[in-house]
Amino acid sequence: MVKKLIITFLLVFLLSNMIMLKGQNKFFDETKPHHTRSGFTNPYLAKEFEKKKFTDLVKMMSEDRPNPEFKKSKKIDRRLIIDHISSKTDFITWVGHSTLLLHIKGKLILTDPIFSDRCAPVQFAGPKRYTSPAIVLDSLPLIDIVVISHNHYDHLDKNTVGALKKNQSTKWFVPLGLKTWFESMGVVNVFELDWYEDCRFSDVNITCLPSQHWSKRTPMKSFDTLWASWSIDVGGFKFWFAGDTGYNGVQFKEVGEKYGPFDISAIPIGAYEPRWFMKNYHVNPEESFEIHKDIKSKKTIGIHFGTFILTTEPIDEPKKRVSKLLEENDILDDEFIVPRHGEIYFL
Repeated sequence: MVKKLIITFLLVFLLSNMIMLKGQNKFFDETKPHHTRSGFTNPYLAKEFEKKKFTDLVKMMSEDRPNPEFKKSKKIDRRLIIDHISSKTDFITWVGHSTLLLHIKGKLILTDPIFSDRCAPVQFAGPKRYTSPAIVLDSLPLIDIVVISHNHYDHLDKNTVGALKKNQSTKWFVPLGLKTWFESMGVVNVFELDWYEDCRFSDVNITCLPSQHWSKRTPMKSFDTLWASWSIDVGGFKFWFAGDTGYNGVQFKEVGEKYGPFDISAIPIGAYEPRWFMKNYHVNPEESFEIHKDIKSKKTIGIHFGTFILTTEPIDEPKKRVSKLLEENDILDDEFIVPRHGEIYFL
């Protein structure tokens, strides 16, 4: 069954590349190096490395992957969350993959929320969770802010968005090109930003910042919407959300110089093998540490691991490599945290 799904996926990929649609980028600004006439690009990634060959995809998809048993994560009780909010206690907790719930100075923030069983266009096929969400979706308190890094299915989940949109006071922050999708879902209060643009309200300042990644949600389009990281400043407390990214030696240093230091950041530590295929768009733990230093993060929490099988590294490898890096660099565990499902970390 798995092999049939892989073959189907590869055929769709091949067909889509043969008839790829190139639309017009209505946001195109020739003064911005990440803009193209048909979409967006990575200014510090050579063009020959930006798009993958079909033969490379076949090779990557044929490599062995872990097959872990499903595990129910420790659940966080809604009453506990409400108690912390009522007592004005700031915290962060890892729901799974790149989904974090933060409470900062009275604002409840959610990143790249996905609560579905699969990160795919349908719920009967595609990568399936092997760890349940640490919070039940229906038990979430009212969310003030949601940030979305890009449109891949493991970061933008239709079912989760459909549930969260019931609270019409939530403010949604998305990269260029995604507002139309959210409005088609009936979501209101959607703020669409380009890199280095910001939005201010009350004591909150949210800035859209670079990452090195790509976008694709349909077979016929790639790089048509923007990808981003986010800086969220609430009353002087600064949080940076990497989203999904590869590493380069320019953009993250710029983020650190212009917007850092950050009180806490969320940086991917998983989904990085095979390296020959993933390197440009997915950091490994060593590169995660470089970003941690580049952006001048006082404390970092690892994300993008422990939830879906998307790549080939063993599921416990990111944690082991981070632990080794902590020891080698004489860094305390609470400066770079590998989170556990169901644990609340106080800020």
